[in-house]
Amino acid sequence: MANAVPAPRRRASVGWLLIPALLLAAAPLWAQATRFDRAAVEHRLAEAEARRDWTAALEAAQALNEHAEEEHLEALYRVARLHALLGEAERACESLERLQQAGLFSVQRVRRDEAFATLREEPRFKAVTQAIWLKGYLWLLERPERDAYQEPDRIMDALAFRPGERVADIGAGSGYFTRRISRAVGPTGVVWAVDIRPEILAVLHERARREGLANIRLQQVEPDDPQLPAGRVDTALMVDTLHYVKDRAAYARKLRAALAPGGRVVVIDFVPKPPAERPWGPPPEQKMSREEVDAAMAEAGLVAVRAHAFLTEQFFVEYRPR
Repeated sequence: MANAVPAPRRRASVGWLLIPALLLAAAPLWAQATRFDRAAVEHRLAEAEARRDWTAALEAAQALNEHAEEEHLEALYRVARLHALLGEAERACESLERLQQAGLFSVQRVRRDEAFATLREEPRFKAVTQAIWLKGYLWLLERPERDAYQEPDRIMDALAFRPGERVADIGAGSGYFTRRISRAVGPTGVVWAVDIRPEILAVLHERARREGLANIRLQQVEPDDPQLPAGRVDTALMVDTLHYVKDRAAYARKLRAALAPGGRVVVIDFVPKPPAERPWGPPPEQKMSREEVDAAMAEAGLVAVRAHAFLTEQFFVEYRPR
């Protein structure tokens, strides 16, 4: 694939819609091999240190650490499920909590494992599986490699937010764009951080507090309604979010009703590609083309006024009322 997205260095599968395929493609080369040759990697590390090639030494050390982490996670998981099979619920949950603290792991693997069937309604089990999910979801949103295809600085330059602007970041997550927008619109502006997950908004709340971003307004909503104030939004931004919406035309009408005079709706989402070309992204049932988005927006009285072509994996379109 031309302009391929650089692969994250860490392996994981955290059970969110994008993640399993993304991480299959993202596994480091050493992890894709049939057998990890620890002795060879340790030899490479020693040689790199001897010649003071710290970059090569770090790469080898990271490979050793990643392999050790993966083995440790698998061992903890086996301990947890065996405690569960023995009827030792508290010890099983304790091992799962250690698993969550140790690294990224597939929450779906835990939730679907029949070894934990008797624990599924236990509050402690629910809490730890939720924590495993949250850790993986935050990793997905914030991995440094995301910048390679998302190009947030170029997006911010293209959108040219003004001081005092009122912006809705729909599907805000942990604030990847929210915090950037907050700084761009300044203390006289406002950013509605809209998301369906209260635990994700809680993370954003804490980060906004630490960073002194007092103009962010957290807003938990239902999946089919952004619940924005009518006629008060200058920019409604949806990044990697619209593909989750089932009735996109109805959602677009709600966005249209929220716009202030001169306001805009901005959609950035994945260009549909076959798995052979890009083995990550939205699942098949959620893929949508730029033309489908244009049609949904048109039903709401919104027309494309500007399209930006610099993103390699996504379309990026601004819409305004007719």
